[in-house]
Amino acid sequence: MDWSLLGFEGLWKVYNVHPAFVHFPVALLPSSFLLYLLGVLMRRRTLVTSGRSCLYLGFGGAAIAVLTGVLAEDTFPHGQQVHRMIETHEAIGWTVLSLSLLLTVWSFWRADGMPRHVWGFLGLLGVTSLLVLQNGDIGSRMVYLHGAAVKPAADSGSAQHGQSEGSGHRHHH
Repeated sequence: MDWSLLGFEGLWKVYNVHPAFVHFPVALLPSSFLLYLLGVLMRRRTLVTSGRSCLYLGFGGAAIAVLTGVLAEDTFPHGQQVHRMIETHEAIGWTVLSLSLLLTVWSFWRADGMPRHVWGFLGLLGVTSLLVLQNGDIGSRMVYLHGAAVKPAADSGSAQHGQSEGSGHRHHH
């Protein structure tokens, strides 16, 4: 373990902090759907309560992800293809935020501990979960396939290890 790597230095050196926050809604909104679904099918209030908690945290995470995404949009150079992806990513982000807000408000309208019109609620939460996963795919394509907001790997990568591209760096533990 290299203790000198600790301290969040990367947050000060990246183009923007959006990637540090996007994983919260990606994890929490589908988890909310799964917990609500299991809670409804098994008639377990504890699972529904856990689903509601994940929904609230997912909504908060979506709000932070949208805010940091809006701030990040113009922080790095990009071409027309990435720009089209950013616009789609942003539209889906606002949609996820809006739907998760609607679901959060809806979750307060309950009967017997379950959201009223529970199958409509679950359907909308399922769609919201699919949208957040789709948006994660678009974001990851921008970064990993198009290099959006990634500083060149040559700045810190294989050149420091004295390896040529494709030489296959291996770790033995």
